[in-house]
Amino acid sequence: MILRFLTVFVLLVILACGNILAFDNPENDMRVKGRGTLSYNKRDAKIKVYIEGVRLDMDYMRRNMRFADFVNDPAVADVHIIISNRVSGSGGMVYSLMYNNLSFENFSDFTITCTTLSSDTFEEQRRKIKDALSLGLMPFVNQTKASDLLVLRYRGEAQNVSQAEIEDPWNSWTFRGDVNGSVNLEESKKVYNYSFNARADKVTEELRIRNNARRSVRTQKYTNDGEEYRSDNTSTYASSSVVKSLSSRWSTGAFGSFYNSNYRNTVYSISLKPAIEYNIFPWDVSDRKVFTIAYYIGPEWKKYYEETIYDKIREGLWEQALRLDLQIVQTWGEVQAGLNATNYLHDWSKNRITFDTDLSVRIMRGLSVRMGFRIENVHDQIYLPKGDISLEDVLLNKVQLPSTFEIGANFGVRVQFGSIYNNIVNNRL
Repeated sequence: MILRFLTVFVLLVILACGNILAFDNPENDMRVKGRGTLSYNKRDAKIKVYIEGVRLDMDYMRRNMRFADFVNDPAVADVHIIISNRVSGSGGMVYSLMYNNLSFENFSDFTITCTTLSSDTFEEQRRKIKDALSLGLMPFVNQTKASDLLVLRYRGEAQNVSQAEIEDPWNSWTFRGDVNGSVNLEESKKVYNYSFNARADKVTEELRIRNNARRSVRTQKYTNDGEEYRSDNTSTYASSSVVKSLSSRWSTGAFGSFYNSNYRNTVYSISLKPAIEYNIFPWDVSDRKVFTIAYYIGPEWKKYYEETIYDKIREGLWEQALRLDLQIVQTWGEVQAGLNATNYLHDWSKNRITFDTDLSVRIMRGLSVRMGFRIENVHDQIYLPKGDISLEDVLLNKVQLPSTFEIGANFGVRVQFGSIYNNIVNNRL
C-alpha cells in the first residue's frame, strides 16, 4: 500500500514539474496571443481583469478601480492576476500579485508585492491592496483610452528628504497573545471550550526564530436520569525553533517541543531535533513554486499517565523524519502535495507515513475541479494505555482509540456560464 502512495506522489511530482518547465519556457506557453495589440494603438474598451487566489472585497475593488472590467472567466481576460500571501516578520501580511499578460504584445509577466501591518484595520488593508493592484495594471491601462481619464497625484513633499536609519527598539521581535472561548448549553448537555495562545517571533533575511505556546481545555457534561457524566480533554503544546539561511536553496535549524495531553495518555513528550532543508527552487520565487526536502532527527523523552501497551510508564527514544513538500501556482490552477515519513530508530516498525494533497485545476472555460486527499499509515501509537477501554470512555471521547490508518477526502466541481462581466455592485435586499 505504501508503495502505491509513493507511486502516486512521484507521478504527481512529474506532472507538476512538466508544467513548471512549460511555464518557465516561453516557447511552450500555450496561452493565446492572437488578441494582442501594439503599444501605439489604444483600445476603446477597458482592460478585462480576472483575479484569483486570496479572497478580496471585490465590491470595493469595482467601485474604486473603474478603469478596468472585472470578469469571472480567465479565458476572456486580458490580464490574469494570481494573489498569494505570507506572514511577515512583524505579524502583518506580504501579498504577491502575479500579473499574467494574456492579450498585449511586448508585455512580459511580472510580480509586485504589497505589505500590510498587523495593526492595519480592514479598511487600511483593502486600500493598500487596491493601490497595489492599480499600480500594476497601469501599463495595460495605458494601452486603452481609459488612460485619458486617469489623474495621478503624488502626496509626498516636493523636496527630497534624506531618511535617517530606522532604529527598532524591539530588534525585529514581535509578540502576540490570544484568548478564545465558547459555550454550548442544552438541558442535558453542556460543552465548554477555551484556549490560550502566545507567540514570539523574530524574522530577518538570514534568521527566523519562532516560539509558540498553546493551552486548550474542552469540558463536556451529560446528565441522564439525574446522573452526571463528565469528560475533560486538556492539552498543552509549546515549540521553539531557530532556522538559519545558508544559501538561496539550503537552510538549517533546530526544533524543540513540549506536548501534554490526557486524551493521548501523555504527561509530557519533549523533543529536540536539528534539521536541514533544501528547496529545489530559489526561495525568492516561493510565491509561485516550492519543492522542499527536509530531514529531522533527534531524541524524545516521554512520560505517560497510565502504563502503555508496551509496559512503559516513561521512556527515551530517537526519532527521524523526512518531509517532501510541493506547491505550484499557475494560471491553470494550484497543486499542493506533501509526503511525511517518521519512525523511531529503536524499532523501524514503529512508523507513520502521511500523504496529503490539494489540487485545483481549471479544465475548460467555466469548468473547474477541486479535490483533496489525505491518508496516514499509522504504526506509532506507542502511547496507547494498557487494558480495556470502557464504552463510557469511547462515548465521552476521553481516550485515543487504536487505528492503523486515517483517511480523508474532499471533491468539488464548479460550473459557471452566462455573462462574463461582474462589475455592477448591488447590495440591496
